[in-house]
Amino acid sequence: ARSRSPTTRRGPRVKMRSMRATACLVALVSWRTVLAVHKGPASTDATQDVAEAAALLANASRPRVRAALTTFIDAEPLPKRLFLVLQIARSGSDWLLSLLNNHTDICIPCGPNWKDFGLKTDHHALVGLNAFNFRARDPNYDLGAHFSLNAHKRLAEYKPGEGASVAGWKEGLSLSPSHVTAAQLNTFARWIRAHQVKLILLRRDTLGRVVSDAYNNTVHCTTGACVKANNRRTVYLDPTNTLYKLKKMEVHFDTVEAWCQSEVPKLTHLVSYDDLSANTQDRMDEIFKFLGVKKHVAVSAMRKAGGALKDTISNLDAVRAALKGTRWFKEIE
Repeated sequence: ARSRSPTTRRGPRVKMRSMRATACLVALVSWRTVLAVHKGPASTDATQDVAEAAALLANASRPRVRAALTTFIDAEPLPKRLFLVLQIARSGSDWLLSLLNNHTDICIPCGPNWKDFGLKTDHHALVGLNAFNFRARDPNYDLGAHFSLNAHKRLAEYKPGEGASVAGWKEGLSLSPSHVTAAQLNTFARWIRAHQVKLILLRRDTLGRVVSDAYNNTVHCTTGACVKANNRRTVYLDPTNTLYKLKKMEVHFDTVEAWCQSEVPKLTHLVSYDDLSANTQDRMDEIFKFLGVKKHVAVSAMRKAGGALKDTISNLDAVRAALKGTRWFKEIE
């Protein structure tokens, strides 16, 4: 009998399995085929299809299957015109959202318990670029599909806003190379342009923001008693660390602003928190125009709290000495 090496004997079987795997893979490239194989025929509800495609994507290991699912999620038209408020914590974004949410043509689909603050929904943070290390998860992770999926999910869950034509919420945006790759940011920019998503960059890199952060709470006052209580509070600021934080915030906002102006300039609107506070109606009229909705009275159930900075910082002289010669010194002259 002719002897055969183990490799020779197994060769045809390995080849056959490879051919079968390739055939299956080709059959799965279409997102509709993927859904039909795993979930049955695609439904007439685009949002449901997106959710099912996302569930499959989370467990898909084959690159071509992942690409097919990602392409579908990213390509599905969004149910409403979408905007994102780019911000960092304690920048006044919740107040801005409440001002926007009072417009009849705008909904803020964030969730159920925030009706007390003028929001129709609950405030829960969507996973944003600053809160999740996409590079660590997958250097090729598609941020376009990620944001499309979240948009479909939020708008599907938010029924009271069905009459509104525009929807949006807040997002953190970190351009740190340790969190996102250049390719991911390029994908994100393409997604913004493809869906004409508008970006509102809310800038607050001031001493007031550091003081607000030092309070270490998320109190949003709706009563005079709450405002009065917060106006009496004082905070201690480490002088050296305060200057470090201010410079870091400045670099962050400069970087994000430069990226927005470079990648999606016509879809970006810049607004300063201090300017918005001082000229609320004028700045909101500009934002309404940018979003393509009619003018509306800028009103919010939230009330600004906190006394003057000079009365709020307990070690004022030390902080003044640390900030002397910088642009932030004028806040406490």
